[in-house]
Amino acid sequence: MAANASLLDQLMGATRNALPGDNVKRKHWSDENVCKYYLCGFCPSELFTNTRSDVGPCDKVHDPELKKMYEECKERNTRGYEERFLNYLEDIINQLDKRIERGYTRLKRSASAKAEKMIGNVEESVRQKINDLTATVNESLAQIEELGAQGMVDEAQSLMAQVEELEKEKNSYTTRTGSRVIAGFEAADDFHVKMEVCDVCGSFLVIGDTQSRVDSHLLGKQHLGFARIRSTIVEIKICTSSH
Repeated sequence: MAANASLLDQLMGATRNALPGDNVKRKHWSDENVCKYYLCGFCPSELFTNTRSDVGPCDKVHDPELKKMYEECKERNTRGYEERFLNYLEDIINQLDKRIERGYTRLKRSASAKAEKMIGNVEESVRQKINDLTATVNESLAQIEELGAQGMVDEAQSLMAQVEELEKEKNSYTTRTGSRVIAGFEAADDFHVKMEVCDVCGSFLVIGDTQSRVDSHLLGKQHLGFARIRSTIVEIKICTSSH
């Protein structure tokens, strides 16, 4: 309801409900119930309606006529409204940038967790295989000793050749473990590369996504809203420094 009333105020004026002949006190842009952010450019509460960044409707008056009066007034830069407006916008962006940083951290943690899981699975399967080979080698060595004690030299030598092959296989599994660990980290890096955080609005994006989805994001209310806030901060600072 408040949002609808604010919209009607902008379209028809704050005195839209007054009847002819009513003694209506003329509003002034300095009135307490007039939105000073709106006077300075725009009210941030209007940028993110029905998005996750929605802060709710503004309870102040948004009147285009009062805004025009303020813009043409000689007192415009003496009330500190622009400074308060800039501080509010910077506070919004500071909070957003913290959220963006948390987004990057979340991506890195997800990538690390994926790598650890892959490495853990590889290590478990390889460890079991190496244990099995070690047990087979030990059994074979015991048999070789028995064959040697019985004077069965040829059989012992044949079995020793098999043991050497088993040792080579065991060493190859150890080498492959290192390679797979590296592959696990590379896969995690690949996961991290496929996702990114929009440094304008903080949304998670898929790298290489379809153009229609990219356009939908760039033209979305949330992205455009934060882009406008960022550009306005720059404009105000440039304007301030030139005076």
